[in-house]
Amino acid sequence: NLSLTVRQESTKKAKLQYITRFISNHPEEAGIIYCLSRKNTEMVAQELIDLGINAAAYHAGMTAQTRASVQERFKMDQIQVVCATIAFGMGIDKSNVRYVLHYQMPRNMESYYQEAGRAGRDGAPAECILLYSGQDVQVHKYLIEQSIETPERQEVELRKLQSMIDYCFCSNCLRKYMLNYFGESTVWTTCDNCSSCKGSGDKVNVTTVSYTHLTLPTKRIV
Repeated sequence: NLSLTVRQESTKKAKLQYITRFISNHPEEAGIIYCLSRKNTEMVAQELIDLGINAAAYHAGMTAQTRASVQERFKMDQIQVVCATIAFGMGIDKSNVRYVLHYQMPRNMESYYQEAGRAGRDGAPAECILLYSGQDVQVHKYLIEQSIETPERQEVELRKLQSMIDYCFCSNCLRKYMLNYFGESTVWTTCDNCSSCKGSGDKVNVTTVSYTHLTLPTKRIV
């Protein structure tokens, strides 16, 4: 029941325009917008609030009481849209989430699978839309290099990141790509419910992009 879509949106303005237009076309439907940073969750939430949309931010920098309030009001349909970091969603029992938008690309397929899977738990149609920008790759690469000391572990995380990039540029069925990533084989080639299969994905020349976004670590020179 989940429709998978990847859109190439390279600027903050383009992403916000798409998000606000999408939500305007889905009035009174509950949704989650995932962002990489606390700053972006607050920025996106404020943009929506300024447009009269019932939205709220959620991240680990808030007090436990504030986070609990946002979570409870969202579950009770008192908030339409939550703009959140990955801190949001664990234990959320809300079946009528009609869309999950990613303002930025997650670091790996495991994260995306978990976050996108919070849409449509009631079995009704729901949309999972990832807004991709090359800058997202550089942010993740920087965080991996800064937070992980061992080259071996860095290589593992960078390979996972590359798989996420490949998903964003995949011209074949996105659902098939995701299932194959997690070791599930499929007998079909199209799902007819993703941007690739429906032909609604953006056409991008990835000849250079595919090889310049990411460089796996080699031996360090001291």
